[in-house]
Amino acid sequence: MFTPARDLFADLTPDQRAAVEHGEGPLLILAGAGSGKTRVITRRVAHLLQCGVKPWSILAITFTNKAAGEMKHRVDALAPGNKVWISTFHSLGARLLRQYADRLNIDRNFTIYDVDDRNKLVKDALDRAGIDNVKFTPERLAGAISKAKNALQRPKEYEQQARDFFTQTVARVYTLYEKALRQANGMDFDDLLYLPALALKLNEEFRAELDARFKYVLIDEYQDTNQAQYEIARRLSLHHPNLCVVGDPDQSIYKWRGSDIRNILDFERDFPAARVITLEQNYRSTKAILHAASVLIDHNKQRKKKTLVTGNPQGDPVRTLTFDNGLDEAEGVVLRIKQAVEAGRFRYRDHAIFLRINALTRSLESAFVKHGVPFQIVKGLAFFDRKENKDILAYLRLLINPADTVCFLRAVNEPARGIGKVSLERLVNWANEHEMTLTAACGNAARIPEIKGKAAAGLREFYRLMTELRAKIDLPPHEVIREVLDQSGYRKMLAETGDEDDADRLANIEEMITAAKQFHDEDATRTLADFLEQITLASDVDSHDEKADSVSVMTLHAAKGLEFPAVYMLACEQGILPHNRSIESGKDEELEEERRLCFVGMTRAMRELHLCHARMREFRGQITYQVPSMFLDELPADVDRQDVAGGKNTARAAIDEWRSGYRSAGGRAGLPPVKPTIPAGDGSGYAVGQVVQHDEYGIGQVTDVSGFGALRRVKVRFPAAGEKTFVADKVKLRVVKRG
Repeated sequence: MFTPARDLFADLTPDQRAAVEHGEGPLLILAGAGSGKTRVITRRVAHLLQCGVKPWSILAITFTNKAAGEMKHRVDALAPGNKVWISTFHSLGARLLRQYADRLNIDRNFTIYDVDDRNKLVKDALDRAGIDNVKFTPERLAGAISKAKNALQRPKEYEQQARDFFTQTVARVYTLYEKALRQANGMDFDDLLYLPALALKLNEEFRAELDARFKYVLIDEYQDTNQAQYEIARRLSLHHPNLCVVGDPDQSIYKWRGSDIRNILDFERDFPAARVITLEQNYRSTKAILHAASVLIDHNKQRKKKTLVTGNPQGDPVRTLTFDNGLDEAEGVVLRIKQAVEAGRFRYRDHAIFLRINALTRSLESAFVKHGVPFQIVKGLAFFDRKENKDILAYLRLLINPADTVCFLRAVNEPARGIGKVSLERLVNWANEHEMTLTAACGNAARIPEIKGKAAAGLREFYRLMTELRAKIDLPPHEVIREVLDQSGYRKMLAETGDEDDADRLANIEEMITAAKQFHDEDATRTLADFLEQITLASDVDSHDEKADSVSVMTLHAAKGLEFPAVYMLACEQGILPHNRSIESGKDEELEEERRLCFVGMTRAMRELHLCHARMREFRGQITYQVPSMFLDELPADVDRQDVAGGKNTARAAIDEWRSGYRSAGGRAGLPPVKPTIPAGDGSGYAVGQVVQHDEYGIGQVTDVSGFGALRRVKVRFPAAGEKTFVADKVKLRVVKRG
């Protein structure tokens, strides 16, 4: 038993206190957005410790490293020196697989493959199966395999239920992919859940041992669990059903990666004795923001109804902002942020811009640079995806796991050692014939008659290098990286060119060394394997620098769990939010998930919320009329709807006319079946408000016509190129919509 650093209940509401004090038995905490769920989870852990529960009997699981770090920090503040196991689901899986490797018949030095490496193995499996990868891309097949693993379907089980040509193709590739993965002693992300879940399901001795070890299990964001995660949670709570899950069905947004909202909706069915506590007090947002978000989400049917309330001020009304085009939207938002900072209302870091998809960041980046506004694009650990860093990481992973085929092929000729593609193919064939790893085959290069001269010498040198470096893997991670950089010749290769880009690449690797040192300095027991695992399991939000005074730009999915004083949500348009896939599916459940995604974005805002859309947008190589998101129509009447466009709004009128016709034809309001067609024009009689098409600049809108005869000028605003002025008699503009 420990003495808490402070009163655990002093600042809790009655519902929060009830959740913290709950004793044994299953507990479902329905935690609305901004309701202080992290506070409740950490206080519950501290309360269990206070009641005499052994720290090693408590397991707390969340979804991101950042969330796990925050949870650890708070628990440590309440119970210094505790040994509670707090981690993400994937980190838990990796740790169990390494800790129980002998029992599970695996090699604990496995490599965790990222998405790129996984896709390479899938492509190799495609090639071996002789399947055309134009029709079935590695990415598409890898996605299908991922879904199979999340559903706990092994290759044979998947093959048995394969009914059409695509699933039969997946079944063939799945079998070959799994074989290659095991031969390389590799794990993909899904394996970190799939294999522990299968072990818990099929190995009763293993399951009972872990169930007895973890008597109290707490799971955050339970609405985002998939079948494998659900299986882990259930199997750890059979003999000791002290499972506490925290979540909100209204924030379930990961169906595309296998999450199943039914896991939280059916919790009381799975655990009939469960106690349910609802947290409805919101501490984050103003009344205006909370009201708008609540009215929106109330359109969903697949939910557990609750009424969010807040003691915060009413605040400014939620605003919708209408722009002429995507470039204007980016410019307008960046300028509004800059003006708010210059007026002293906010700092740059108080602002966030949310997007449905990362592809929409390009115009934003240009606007930020143009106006001198600092920003950060939150896209995961892109730093470690740079070629030079991936090269060094390949060396490091090969040191830990000599069977790693992907890393061997990446590292063996970086820097160049005179080993050509043909020689590598011969090495791979020889290794397969002799059932040997590529590393071992490399050491036997002298026995392969087809490999001669410079290639043979290069392979022998690489084997010698890796043998010497492997003797140093117990050094601190940053020291191992420095040894690899120096002894491999990689530093010399970059330093001697005199090229400025190579100097930057070397600086990037040095920065990775710094990151490894910081990682080790936080805990001197951390190894090279720990550092590599931490990099691989990082999520998008883990790269978010909360202290940097810059505007944060991220997808709505990455925004989950964060909060900002001022939020701008861009491209709130049909086909983007909600996404076109959900519209075309015709399924209410798909649209409901998109509405939940919009709800999540809205409830990240603390003081100001701006929902933006454009009349025209250049997207995926096309310039199209855009229809405002159906979700904007579902907002309450007190939302402040502002038209900040600079044009004459003829595009708006055309869209309204088209939508009106669609509604009268019996269509569902706000759901465009197809993009509007563009009628032909004769190119004469230019007038303000016309929509025209230029061969180079695409579709634009006439904003001014002046002069007469040979001096006649026509000014056109293009979404991608801005305003251009032409001599009317000489330019070829096709009128596509009369003003």
